[in-house]
Amino acid sequence: MPKMIYVAGPIFSLAEREFLEELVDTLSAELKLDAKDDFFLAHRDVGDVGIGGVGRDQAFFDDLNALDECKIIVGWLDGPDVDSGTAVELGYAYAKGDKKIFGLSTDRRKWDQSLEGVAVNNMIWGVCKKKGEIYRTIESLIVGLKRVL
Repeated sequence: MPKMIYVAGPIFSLAEREFLEELVDTLSAELKLDAKDDFFLAHRDVGDVGIGGVGRDQAFFDDLNALDECKIIVGWLDGPDVDSGTAVELGYAYAKGDKKIFGLSTDRRKWDQSLEGVAVNNMIWGVCKKKGEIYRTIESLIVGLKRVL
């Protein structure tokens, strides 16, 4: 069964994976959705490349299939620069044309009113702003998601 919401973000450290899992738990509780049935997390649903027998081809195509099937993408934009894999996932989803795309940027160093609210690469900004929005908090992201569900 296809997942409704694809959650993209870096998955290279324990802290990153735990944050994404906690984000999904919070979103699922607030949106009255099932954390496993309705949300796609690459490291949970496919696995890490090279860890646990998951190969590059399998991970790549499983991620693309999940992006094709979902209706909404949430991209975690924190860090010195947006994670490269997250950037590709957001761009791919934008190109599909039929997806809502939401960014989450909780890093207050990135908030700059002179750049329309968030200091991220202009392509990331455009993908999120033209198909959805970029939010500063999980609470505001929940409000935005409720509007489209």
